[in-house]
Amino acid sequence: MACRGFCRACGRDHLLRDSGTHRHALALMEHLRRHRSIDLSAGTTQPDTRLGTDWLYGDARGKMFGVLECRDGDGSIVVLRAFSGQYNGLWEIDGWAPPVFDYRQLEEISHATEREIKRLGREMAATGSPVQRLELQRHRRQLSQRLMIQIHSLYRLRNFRGEVSSLHDAFTGSGGIPTGSGDCCAPKLLNHAARLGLTPLGMAEFFWGRGNRSGGREEGRIYPSCHEKCAPILGFLLCGLEGPSPGHAA
Repeated sequence: MACRGFCRACGRDHLLRDSGTHRHALALMEHLRRHRSIDLSAGTTQPDTRLGTDWLYGDARGKMFGVLECRDGDGSIVVLRAFSGQYNGLWEIDGWAPPVFDYRQLEEISHATEREIKRLGREMAATGSPVQRLELQRHRRQLSQRLMIQIHSLYRLRNFRGEVSSLHDAFTGSGGIPTGSGDCCAPKLLNHAARLGLTPLGMAEFFWGRGNRSGGREEGRIYPSCHEKCAPILGFLLCGLEGPSPGHAA
């Protein structure tokens, strides 16, 4: 399996294969199974209870995890790890690739607007007037759309040419940008590798925890990067990686 996408900036498709990274994915699965925690220091220090995997088997259900094998400037192998979105309300956890935006800015711009959106929801539930309900619904939708635009403006994607792009400029999909674009494992891993000056060699992503409601994800299965949210920005993120690296399968 591979991650791939079209880059509008250079007009080319870019591809990164899994190229032997399954062993790193299996090692991470074994850590999750043995320690029941995503705390990478589990077994050597007192684990952080917020990082337990029990959360993945409850109402929140499971999530995608990813590993990216890279080579640094000295030729040494470096393995990066990521989880999709937040983990139990946490955006940043030691040893895991960070989000592609400043989550503190996200919290700052989201707090007041989300509070107003919830207030409008309560008014909609309480009103007996269909006309007023429609007006409240329209206002709530406008607030949500405005907030999403503000959130997307925080995202900064870096590729392997040293270029930085907004989510809006990098996105090549049709229609609007789906909620959660840029939060999946592949964008986090590639963005982090580019910022660290690493050269990716291969990537693998797998699902861990209770299966999703649609039945399309099973624990321990390896999946390609998603088509709707990831593919439209992967082309930009992969730009600058020209072909497979020596010693790795094409």
